[in-house]
Amino acid sequence: MNGTPYGEYERRPGESGFHLLNRLLIVVIIIALCVAGVIAFSPIFSQYRAQNERIRSLRKEVAAQTVLNKRREHEVQLLQNDPTYLETVARDRLDVMKPGETIIHLDPPKPAAPAVAPAKR
Repeated sequence: MNGTPYGEYERRPGESGFHLLNRLLIVVIIIALCVAGVIAFSPIFSQYRAQNERIRSLRKEVAAQTVLNKRREHEVQLLQNDPTYLETVARDRLDVMKPGETIIHLDPPKPAAPAVAPAKR
């Protein structure tokens, strides 16, 4: 003993390198376990992101279908309760006109043709 109460626990001159390597090995093992954990859970995280994207797209689709549903419910309500609207829709679909009436049909615009890029030489 060297005069301290912890004499038998003091470091011997040859032990310091071994302890340093032992601690370094423990750190390397912990880092390897962390990397293995990230690699193991990586497919789960990518699947989670893909499912969240699908949920967002489905919510947008639900919102669009809700708007379309309300529009169609309103049209059904008009067809059932408004004779003027019913007459207008029927005459439009059957191309029937009243005496002295002029019908003008507007066709929807045709989609523009895609521009063709010049060939590269």
